[in-house]
Amino acid sequence: MSLPEVQNPLALYLARLAPSSQLTMKYVLQDAADRLGFVEMDIHEVPWHQLQPGHVIALVAALREDGYAPNTSSLYVNAIRGVTNEAWRQSLISHEHLLKMRSVKPMAGTRLSKGKNIRRTLIRELMDVCAADPRPQGRRDAAIIAILYGSGMRKSESVNLDLAQIDFAERSLQVTGKGNKQLIKYAPTWAFTVLNDWLELRRSYLPEGQSDDAFLFNRIRRGSHITRDRITKHAIYFIAKQRGRQIGMDIMPHDFRRSFITRVIEEHDLSIAQKLAHHTNISTTASYDMRGENERRRAIDRFDL
Repeated sequence: MSLPEVQNPLALYLARLAPSSQLTMKYVLQDAADRLGFVEMDIHEVPWHQLQPGHVIALVAALREDGYAPNTSSLYVNAIRGVTNEAWRQSLISHEHLLKMRSVKPMAGTRLSKGKNIRRTLIRELMDVCAADPRPQGRRDAAIIAILYGSGMRKSESVNLDLAQIDFAERSLQVTGKGNKQLIKYAPTWAFTVLNDWLELRRSYLPEGQSDDAFLFNRIRRGSHITRDRITKHAIYFIAKQRGRQIGMDIMPHDFRRSFITRVIEEHDLSIAQKLAHHTNISTTASYDMRGENERRRAIDRFDL
């Protein structure tokens, strides 16, 4: 019996990523390969280990010319670095080559965040439109919004939540975050009340004798049929968009996390927000601060002589 092939640096790099990140990086690397001239080639067949620093510099320049944001440029460069690291581990390139590739920087600069700070009044409006929906989707969507906003978790974390990971007495939720890290998040009493309302409704739809689902949020088909399938990240996206339209607002799922962090910064401080957001660097937490221009003006107005 022979060992499986382990020399493809791209396959090794992708294997280290979460499934959702694999999809993103496959798209990024496919676009990078196309821009580098490998248009007709499968990305697994591209000789990534033969790339030179000049290729990556040209790629960054092309992204800049096409108007890509600095963060997007970083995504491309980091993806190529990840594959390059694996090529070095497989002795396909020298350490000197690795250092040269690592020396290439993505484009400098930042862009203002396009996210939103959803104020408490708007969260209440969202909960009201969900409550007015007599279908099972109403209670499920209210529970999703309550958990996303009440705990500040990411949509991918909410999708993967299981009942066994929830402590209703402590109002805590154990999630697997970025980097495959196990984290404990907390949510307020009102969020758990909304969550319990959804779970009670779901159980009421179960045929007699059948056990509850292991996961938290279900897909619901037309005709209000609650499936026994776990909801997807794409469904969370559409729920946020649909419920946002009902209150006249364009909402992305990550806006709930931004709003959670902003509120904690407002009512407590940046260090508490960092701990609740589980950010390694406090500068990352600061970038989530969505307080508006009026708040900044008020801060300046307080500088009286």
